Amino acid sequence: MSTKTIKIQEGTGDGFFELSQTYPTGVYLIRAYTAWNRNFGNDFFFKEYIRVFDSFNEGKTNPISNVKLLQQNDGERKLVADLDPYIIDSLHRKNLTLFISLDNKKDTLLIKKGKENRYRVEFSIPGECQLVTMQMQTNNYLHYGKTIAVDENVLDLQFFPESGELVQGISSKIGFKALDFSGKGKRVEGEIVNEKGEVITFFKSNALGMGSFTLLNPDNNQLYYAKVKSPSEENFVMKYKLPEVVQVGNVLTVSRKGSYLHLMASSNYLINDSIFIRASCRGVDYYGIKGKLKDGVLSFFLPTNKLPEGVIAFTLRDNNRQPVAERLFFNERLDQRVNIEITSDKKSYVQREQTVLNIKTTDDIGKLVNTDMSLLVLNNEQMGELENTGQNILSYFLVSSDLRGEVENPGYYFDLSISNDERLKGLDALMLTQGWSKYKYSKPETRINFQPERNLTVSGMVTGSLNKKKRKISELTLMTFGEYPSAQSQITDSLGRFRFNLEDAYGPNLNILIQSATNRGKRQNFTVTLDKKGSPEISYDRRKSVEKADSVIIKLVEKNIERKSVEESFRLSSDIILDEVIIEDYRITPEREKVTKEYGRPDEIISGQSIRENEEKWSYGLYSVLLFSFPDKIRITQTRDFLYAHCHNPEVTLVVIDGIPVMSESYPLIPDIPPSEVKSFEIIEYAEKFAKLYMTVFPEVHPLDVPRLGNVIAIYTYAGKGLHGVSKPVGLRKKSVPVFSALREFYAPKYERISPEDWIKPDLRSIVHWEPNIKTDSLGGVSLSFYNSDNLGEILVVVEAISDEGDIGYQKYVYNVKKKNQ
Repeated sequence: MSTKTIKIQEGTGDGFFELSQTYPTGVYLIRAYTAWNRNFGNDFFFKEYIRVFDSFNEGKTNPISNVKLLQQNDGERKLVADLDPYIIDSLHRKNLTLFISLDNKKDTLLIKKGKENRYRVEFSIPGECQLVTMQMQTNNYLHYGKTIAVDENVLDLQFFPESGELVQGISSKIGFKALDFSGKGKRVEGEIVNEKGEVITFFKSNALGMGSFTLLNPDNNQLYYAKVKSPSEENFVMKYKLPEVVQVGNVLTVSRKGSYLHLMASSNYLINDSIFIRASCRGVDYYGIKGKLKDGVLSFFLPTNKLPEGVIAFTLRDNNRQPVAERLFFNERLDQRVNIEITSDKKSYVQREQTVLNIKTTDDIGKLVNTDMSLLVLNNEQMGELENTGQNILSYFLVSSDLRGEVENPGYYFDLSISNDERLKGLDALMLTQGWSKYKYSKPETRINFQPERNLTVSGMVTGSLNKKKRKISELTLMTFGEYPSAQSQITDSLGRFRFNLEDAYGPNLNILIQSATNRGKRQNFTVTLDKKGSPEISYDRRKSVEKADSVIIKLVEKNIERKSVEESFRLSSDIILDEVIIEDYRITPEREKVTKEYGRPDEIISGQSIRENEEKWSYGLYSVLLFSFPDKIRITQTRDFLYAHCHNPEVTLVVIDGIPVMSESYPLIPDIPPSEVKSFEIIEYAEKFAKLYMTVFPEVHPLDVPRLGNVIAIYTYAGKGLHGVSKPVGLRKKSVPVFSALREFYAPKYERISPEDWIKPDLRSIVHWEPNIKTDSLGGVSLSFYNSDNLGEILVVVEAISDEGDIGYQKYVYNVKKKNQ
C-alpha cells in the first residue's frame, strides 16, 4: 500500500503515484479523503479502480494457470489450478501458502511442491458461491492473486421501491438494477407477474442494466415476481421475487414536469395528519415544507430553478418529525455550470507541431468568471472512449460523491451527444437504485471524531520514563530538517499532551528530533509518544479484478507496449568529467599531527568554543549548531534516516573522531554529540589516502567501486576516545513523520528546432499534455501551448473548471494531427 498527503490550496491540489515495475498486473484501488470525511464513513471517500498492465508482458507465464471448474457426479463442485511461485519469486523454497476467499468465507491452505517444481491445488466450492479469490504467498512474502467467476452467466436482479417500500394500495414506481458476474450492469427485459402468473406490466433496462416501472395499487396479500429470459438457455426463464408489500407505510413520489418538480406524499395510515418535507442538497437545506394530508395524499410543485444542480434529497417526516421516507432526485441546471470556450490557432496540425489553445470561461449570461482549470490532451482513438465513460468533474461532484457504491460509466449521464430524454431517464433510474434508502428507525446524529486538518502537525503525549502511565508536564523542543530547518518549543498541557504546527514540507517523510526536559528546562529522558495517523480500513470490491479488458483497453496496452519497446531501444548513457581540482596550502598545529599525516591539512577549523557560543537553548547536538550557525563552512542535510554533514564540493565526506574512523553503522550517532564534548571541528577537502579510509568504513565494498576523491571531517573531543567515548545525549528522540507529497511536472518534449536525426526516435505518447493547475487571468481567459506527438488522427482536449463561487464546468474539443511530409 502506498499513501500520499496532498496539500489543498483554495480547494485544489494535485499529486502522483509512481508505478513500480515490480507491481503485478491487476486492478488497483485509489482512495482520496480528508480527515473531515472520516467522520461519515468510507462512503464519503473518493474511490477509483484503475487497471495496471505490464508493458513488457509478452511471453510471460501466469503464476496461477489452468484454472478449471469440475462438476462431480454427486453435484459437488471443485476448483483446480496450477500454481508457479517461481515466476514471482525465484528464491522460493518448500511449501506455498494459499489464501482462499469463497465469497465472504476465508481459508488458508499449505501446498506441497509437486512434479517439475509445480504446485497444484484442488478444493470444494459451496453451491451458492459466485466468486473465488486465490492469493499465493511465497516464503519470502511475495504475493500474487486472481479472482475467478464460478458462473459467468449469473444475473443479480435487484428491486428498489421508490422512497423505501411497496405499500398496500399506493401505486409506486420501482427502480431495478441487473448486474452480471463482475458487478457490471447488464441489459435485461421481462415481465412482472403475480403469484397466479398473470402479467401485471413489463420492464426494460438501459445499456447499464437500470430502469423503472410502475406497480399500480400493490396488494399486501399478493407476491410479485419478475421473469427474465435466460441468455444461455433458450427456453429457461429466470424468476426473481420483488420486495413484499407492507400493510402500513408511506410513499414519496418525485417527478419532473417541465420547469417544476411534482412531489406527492402518500400514506395509508396518516390520513389527515400534518407532515413535513425537507429538500436538501450536499448538506444544505433549501426547503422546509409543512403540509396536511387530505385523504392520505399531499401534492405540490417546486420550481427547479430554486434548487441547485445536483442530487436533491427529499425527506418525508411524520407529525413527530421522525423520517419515514426519502427520495433522491437529480436536478439538472445547465445554467449553473461554467461555460468553457476552447479555440485553437489551427484546426489541423502535423506531427510534433506546436498547438496553441485559447480558453475562456463565462457564466450563463456570458459574463467572464475566474476559474481554476485542468487540461488533458490525449489521442482520441486510443483513450477517447475511456474519457467519455469515465469519471469527470461533473459526474463526481454532482452525482458520484452523493451516492453509495461505484457509479458505472459516470460520464454517460453528462454526455450531451446522448438524447436529453435518455440521459434524464438514466439519471432517475440511478437515483432510484443507488440512491435508494429505507427508514426503519430514527438515525442518530453523526459523532464528530476528526477535525479538519489545515496544516501539518506533530502531536502526542509525554509520560514518565519508568512509569509510562503517568502523564508528565514537560518542556519539548522540536527540530525539523526540511528545505528550511526550524526549531520551536512549548510546554505540554496538564495531561502531558502537545501539538506542534509545522511549516509546509514536501517529500516522503520529514525527520524530526524532539528534546524533552522538565518544565524548568532541565533535560530529562521522558517517554514521548506520537499520535498515529493510520489509514481507514480498506474495502476492496473483488469483482473489479474479474473484469475482462475490453477492446479499447487491449488496444491501448498494445500501443503502450510498442512505445515502451521503442524507448528502451533508444536509451542513452552519459559520462561526467570532473574539472581540475586545486588544493591550497594550510599550516597545521601539533595537536593535529596524527590526522594531518594520514589525510592532509584542514581547510577549515571551527573551534569548540565557537560552537558552544552559538548553542541555543533548543540545540540538541553538534549538527544542530552547525546547521544554523556555520552553513558557509559545512552543509548539514537530511537523508532518509539521519542528518549528514558534507563539504560544499560534490565528493563523499567521511568522519574521523579523535583520529578513529567512524564506521558506517555508527553515523546516525554523530549528530547527537553534545557541543560541550567538542574541542575542535575541522574540514579536510579532497583528503589524502581517502580510498584507504573508505575501505575501512565500508569493508564490504568492492575495490573497483571505491571513490578516489573524498573529504574528511575531523572531530576532536575532550575525552579523546572517539565516538564511543562521548557521553550520550539526554532526553533526545528521533522520529520520522509524513509530509505533503512532492509535486511533479508532467513531462512533455519541446520541438522548437528539429534536426533530421531527431525523427529517428518515434514519439508515440498517447497522453500528449496534462496541466492540473491552470488559473484564468483577470479577463477570464488563458492561453497555453504544447507540442504534438507522432500519433496521427483526432486529438481530444478535455478542460475541467471550478469557479471562485464553486460552479463547475466541463468541455471537450477535437483537432487533427496529420503526417508530416519529410
